[in-house]
Amino acid sequence: MKAYSIFVILTALTIIGCAKENTSDNNYRFEFDFDLNNHYSIEGTGELVETNRAYIDTNYEWVNNVIHLNDGEIGDTLGLGCWGNWAGYIGNPSASIKIWFPQTELLDGIYQYSRTEDVNDFTIHVERNMIWGEYSNEWGTYEGSNTILNSDIVASSWTTSNNLVLVEHAEIKLENVNATNSELRYVIETVNGDLVKGSYSGSLEHFKLWTPEVDCD
Repeated sequence: MKAYSIFVILTALTIIGCAKENTSDNNYRFEFDFDLNNHYSIEGTGELVETNRAYIDTNYEWVNNVIHLNDGEIGDTLGLGCWGNWAGYIGNPSASIKIWFPQTELLDGIYQYSRTEDVNDFTIHVERNMIWGEYSNEWGTYEGSNTILNSDIVASSWTTSNNLVLVEHAEIKLENVNATNSELRYVIETVNGDLVKGSYSGSLEHFKLWTPEVDCD
């Protein structure tokens, strides 16, 4: 299986067709009157996780916009290889939020996700406690030098080994998205009723997300 097909399948599970650009203020499900200073909180445990860097790719090959919040550092290009091997991190993150938007242009406003809807404004994947290292397969063959060996999935729009973290509803509020002082707030409700709230304020640094056509079989 080629590396890019894995990524496409995960994204295609919840993004179908063309979503609307943004949502009317009258349709808010959550309140956005908070500022967590470039962190996200897990309300069930009271934990606060830092994601102090933000990156955007406005020309990804499978969706039109990708926002990547994390506590690491990305160079000008981030490439996904086989078996979770990443090339392009200057400093590996320990926490990460990846958001995929099908919209051709991101505008200020509210974007929504619901697990029961066929068409959504975005998909989202949140993880923490990421452990990186060299990966060898079950036959002892070396596969990658910068691989996510383990992580805790906090919330995800697609099926995981722990379906309690599936995203039931989520909303993102974007402000000044095309300026140097962008603001992003988000609220996620998982199927077990847990809430994840987060915010980022600052520059969205441009990078290129790349999935080369490599045969991983």
